[in-house]
Amino acid sequence: MACIWYHANMIRTQIQFEKKAYESLKTKSKETGKSISEIVRKSLDQTIESQETDLKWRRALQSMGKFSSGLNNLAEKHDEHLGDRW
Repeated sequence: MACIWYHANMIRTQIQFEKKAYESLKTKSKETGKSISEIVRKSLDQTIESQETDLKWRRALQSMGKFSSGLNNLAEKHDEHLGDRW
């Protein structure tokens, strides 16, 4: 059952690699016992996750200093101001 579900969520596609990259993938595949497809999928997932994390950090850093709480002691007494909300 798991095998059917796994394949039902996969889309078959083609991708071209430069020779050096392909040779590296074949070597890695032999070393790890994983298929080239699995190595590429995991690498792509990690790259996308990393880019999403980077984007979240950039957005968070860009918002710094753009808002005002109206409190002049928020940094020192943030626990008191947040109370049970945090």
